[in-house]
Amino acid sequence: MTPSCRPRRGREEVLAAATALFHERGHDATSMSDIADRLGVTKAALYRHVRGRAEVLREVTGPVRARLRSLPAVSAAGGGRSPVTELAELLDALARAAAADPVRHAVFWGVGGPPSPDAADAECRASVAGRLVRLLTRAADRGETRCDLDPSITARLLMGAVVGTAVGTVVGTATGAEGEVPAAGGSPSVVDILLDGLLRPGR
Repeated sequence: MTPSCRPRRGREEVLAAATALFHERGHDATSMSDIADRLGVTKAALYRHVRGRAEVLREVTGPVRARLRSLPAVSAAGGGRSPVTELAELLDALARAAAADPVRHAVFWGVGGPPSPDAADAECRASVAGRLVRLLTRAADRGETRCDLDPSITARLLMGAVVGTAVGTVVGTATGAEGEVPAAGGSPSVVDILLDGLLRPGR
């Protein structure tokens, strides 16, 4: 390996170790010393690749933010598509994203612990919640879903249930076959079950 390849490889090793530790212990309980110990290097060697824990966390959760930015767009109010259909698509895409990269999503969303405290991560989570709130509000206004539920609370419950099930199934903390995407196949899926509880009787 040429010397020029080593810094990049070293950074990737740091991020891999940090990802595992953040998932196992939580971000707040993981120090730079812990990451150095996991890699078998000194803290001085660690700082040749990263500036500190905040930078490490942002790099660890960066792929999650990128994936969430590519989730299906929510059409403007008054569009021709059913908001329930859009809601199902958005939740299914969220489940697929979480199942495809479960450990990073666990760190980002806080599955089994507090969510990532990074400001960009918090903004991204709020953006996803906002999309769900808009769809839930439109669906209730059109009489497609129950109108006795607070859209903001419902949106956060839906995110937690979908992400938690997808992450838990893949990493072995929920019932299901390893590697299964709960909302992507089989009947009923977790998204189907959740939406069934929201739909108005008779729909």
